[in-house]
Amino acid sequence: MIGYGAVMLALIVTVFAAICYSAAASHKQTGKQSLSSNARLLYVLSAGLIGVAAFYLLYILLGNRFDYAYVFGYSSRDLPLAYKVSAFWAGQEGSFMLWLVFHAVFGLVLLRKPAAPVPVMAVYSLIQAVLLGLLLVKSPFMMLAEPRLDGAGLNPLLQDPWMVIHPPILFWGYAALAVPFAYGLGAMLTGRHQEWLDAASTWTLFALSSLGAGMFIGGFWAYKVLGWGGYWAWDPVENSSLVPWLAAGALAHLLVMAKVRAGAVKQAYAGVICSFVLVLYGTFLTRSGVLSDFSTHSFADEGIGGLLGLTVLVTAFVAFVLYIVKWPSMPSGELYSRLASREFILAFTALILAFFGVLVFVGMSTPLVTMAFGSPKSVSSVFYNTATLPLAVAIGAALIAGPLAKWGSGSYGGIKQYWWIGLFLAGGLVVAVWLKLYQPLFITVLCLAVAAVAANVYSAFTKRMSRAAACSHIGVAVMLAGIITSGAASQSATVTFVQGQPQEVFGQQVSYAGTEADQSGKGIYNTFHVGPNQAVVQALTKLNKEGMPAAREPGIYRSVLADMYIAPIVKEEVAAGPELTLVKGQSLSQDGVSLKFTKFTMAGMDGTSEVRVQAIIEVSAEGQTQQVKPELTNKNGRIIGSTVTAFDRYKLHITGIRPSEDKVTIEFKDNKAAKLAIGPERLEAEVSYKPLINLVWLGAILITVGTGWAGVNKLVGHRQLLQRGQSPAARTNSRTH
Repeated sequence: MIGYGAVMLALIVTVFAAICYSAAASHKQTGKQSLSSNARLLYVLSAGLIGVAAFYLLYILLGNRFDYAYVFGYSSRDLPLAYKVSAFWAGQEGSFMLWLVFHAVFGLVLLRKPAAPVPVMAVYSLIQAVLLGLLLVKSPFMMLAEPRLDGAGLNPLLQDPWMVIHPPILFWGYAALAVPFAYGLGAMLTGRHQEWLDAASTWTLFALSSLGAGMFIGGFWAYKVLGWGGYWAWDPVENSSLVPWLAAGALAHLLVMAKVRAGAVKQAYAGVICSFVLVLYGTFLTRSGVLSDFSTHSFADEGIGGLLGLTVLVTAFVAFVLYIVKWPSMPSGELYSRLASREFILAFTALILAFFGVLVFVGMSTPLVTMAFGSPKSVSSVFYNTATLPLAVAIGAALIAGPLAKWGSGSYGGIKQYWWIGLFLAGGLVVAVWLKLYQPLFITVLCLAVAAVAANVYSAFTKRMSRAAACSHIGVAVMLAGIITSGAASQSATVTFVQGQPQEVFGQQVSYAGTEADQSGKGIYNTFHVGPNQAVVQALTKLNKEGMPAAREPGIYRSVLADMYIAPIVKEEVAAGPELTLVKGQSLSQDGVSLKFTKFTMAGMDGTSEVRVQAIIEVSAEGQTQQVKPELTNKNGRIIGSTVTAFDRYKLHITGIRPSEDKVTIEFKDNKAAKLAIGPERLEAEVSYKPLINLVWLGAILITVGTGWAGVNKLVGHRQLLQRGQSPAARTNSRTH
């Protein structure tokens, strides 16, 4: 087994690399160079082995190797190439592999000149060893007891271009946050409290950009595909990405402070620990199965939850014990001299982001905490919306004050010169009146967001703040405005459309044109004509292999000022079919169709913790016979019956078996009689009007670009200093935020 063997060897080699790096870090000069050189070679070898395992996983996916449980579970022969590739990270095992690949690549980057310090690589190698251990326990290279001709396929909801890129971008951010964590622990071990700040800041900004992009793409996918009209449901698994992103945002501000005020180094150390530990904690929540009753995104418990929980606890314990032990030797000093200073605004912003993260952390952890008392519960979205709205006000205020404040002196340079800020506050009030917003906090956030955009544009053009920072801050303000306008001012109604009869909905002429099949035959479109130009808007119902609805995407009419969101309400108006008992070797006639059960085929434990019984049934109609094989699966005590279709018309759902009596029970339906209530005459749909929702997407783009831009600026500045022979630690008065 090439893949499993490569992972096993990579784990062994990585452990030796970590040992060599640790020994080199503890040595004086004698033998240090030799140990670090050996460690470097071992790390490169381990990264190569991880690459071999990853390429082998891709190879078996593209090669339709359905003798592997992972390939069988997430791919199929008819799956398009792009989605076969994305099946790589569709399941737990593959996403762990993806994370590990990025981690290994970043390690190779750290080895480039100037190479990361030896203690940093010791910590980083240990993290890689942990990830490899998890991958061995939850391996994508487990074999089935018997090969299959075809796979189960990819969830239709995941067959979307945005879901091809969403997980890789998110895991890129997860992997990147391990780097500042390693730099922070390495600096604590050596006592070099300033030298790590530039490198950690660069990687934090890249992680912030990537995590943000991943979350925003996930939100856009939810809005575009899921059909419930929103982009963020405060789902615990969604929040497991949000909390590390908020922690990384707070860390980015603390690292800027630490370059100016040595007293902020302690807070920066705490920030790097929390950011990475929260990544591990989010992984635990997502993959341990503890949220399976509360989240549509979480994986079921498949034997790895305990190990993940132990990983979180050990990592947090070791890191914080080191932090406490090294606390007395860390630099001390005041964080700011006056309230009207840039340093205070940075500290205030970091505090607000941290508090925001704590609130979301408490909410997403509630099921886990209440589970310990025997009655697991979750908090509703009302908790998050109510708790975080005042924080949005504080963020809006900081976004205005930050660009106008000066470093050190603590002066706004004469508050009267910023009288024009009042005009933009008033402009926000005008928008609130136009949208008929009456809730005071909504109005306040909107007014502050409009003024914050103006303040940061002014700051960018007067060079009071770096343009990269201004870009990301403008993005936050624009997104806040979009969240308020598209959420608080949205409207929705249930509308019954009659084909060919236009009607006015939220100020737009909408007519229903009927249904049509897509070119692949795997979906049905509901077509609408919207607006003065009669733009074509289509809602898609995706069909599974049996030709039944599997996923539904809404139709969205986009304009500059608002979106109209049309989500058909599809009702199946078919009574349950009759339940029939078939006896082996005997034919039974139902609605002119002959059904003959011929035999059972049984499969034992096959690497997927499943026991399957397959009934072979011959279906004869109109002079033709077709064989179908419905399955009854026992997975961890849960009985699941499959549904198959004969002649693209007759549906057979297996409901029970009696092997000792050679009998099988099925439910039989004639799909030709099963008409969905989406016919060509009438269609009921939930129609929503979402004003200025494009501000959410524009803000997301600006945040991602701004944080990435800032990371590039940091990297370029860091390399220029090194080329001039200066130590990054010497630049303690850098004020580029």
